[in-house]
Amino acid sequence: MIIRFVERNKLGVLDHYVTISTGQEILNPMRVIPNGSGSEVMFTLFQSTEISDEKFAEDAKLVESDLKTLKDKLET
Repeated sequence: MIIRFVERNKLGVLDHYVTISTGQEILNPMRVIPNGSGSEVMFTLFQSTEISDEKFAEDAKLVESDLKTLKDKLET
């Protein structure tokens, strides 16, 4: 898997492309926005028509786990 982020910016945009083993490139929109003394991270996971509901649920759990890891690291 290859991950490529959009250009650095000051807008909190962390969109990134994931290239999977088939060579397909998938856009993952991600934003960081201020919230009081902290911030919020928003990640959008799209379900393509080729992906089953079961596979999408698996992917969503992986994203959730990754976001939890990010939260834990940023809070320590």
